[in-house]
Amino acid sequence: PSPEIGQNNRGQMQTVEIDQTNIQALLRSLQRPEDYQLQSETTYFYNGSYSTMKSLLWKEKANVRISQTGVDENTDLQILMTDKWVYLWNADNTVTRFEKQARDADLYRRTPTYEDLLKLPAEEVLEGRVVELEEQLCLYAKTKDVLTGEIEQWYILAENGLLLYADGTLDGQMTYQYRTTELKLELEGQNLFLLPDGTQPE
Repeated sequence: PSPEIGQNNRGQMQTVEIDQTNIQALLRSLQRPEDYQLQSETTYFYNGSYSTMKSLLWKEKANVRISQTGVDENTDLQILMTDKWVYLWNADNTVTRFEKQARDADLYRRTPTYEDLLKLPAEEVLEGRVVELEEQLCLYAKTKDVLTGEIEQWYILAENGLLLYADGTLDGQMTYQYRTTELKLELEGQNLFLLPDGTQPE
C-alpha cells in the first residue's frame, strides 16, 4: 500500500472549505489504490422485509474478481472482469462470457459506489462536509433524487477514496444500507483472476 495516497488526499481536503457545491469535484480528484480487496454487505428493504447480499471483491489494475453470496451463505455468483470481457459462473462452473460495459463492476456487485455519487446532477447534492465514521475520516454527502425523492447518505474514506458506508431512505423508510466490512490494500489468495478450468481470461 502507498501511504502517499492518504497523505495527498488529506492534503487536498485541507486546502478548501468543503460543502455541497464542491464535494463532487473533490471526490473526483482523490487518489485511489490500483490494487485492493474488500468485503461488503448490502441490505435492501421492501414491503416490511429485507434481503442481504454479501460481496468479496479483489481488484488488480484492470482486473476485478467478485464473489457474491446471499443470506444462506451459499455462493450465488462468481464474476471475473478484464478490460474487455465479463465472465460469469456459479457452482457448476459453467462460464458465460460477454463484452464488458462501463458499469459492469458496480452492476454485478449490486452495491453503490463512490462513482454513483460523482454521476449525480449537482442540484441533487444537498450537503457536503468532512466527518468521522467508525473512527475514520470521511467525506460525507447527502443527496436527493429529484424524480423519486429518495434521500441518500454517502461516507467516502479520505484515506483511499473508497466508499465506507451508504444508505437510502424514501418517505422516512430505509430502502437500502451498504457497508464495507473489511478493506485491505494487499491482495490475499492465489489464482484469483483465473477461470474455473485454470486458464487465463482474455
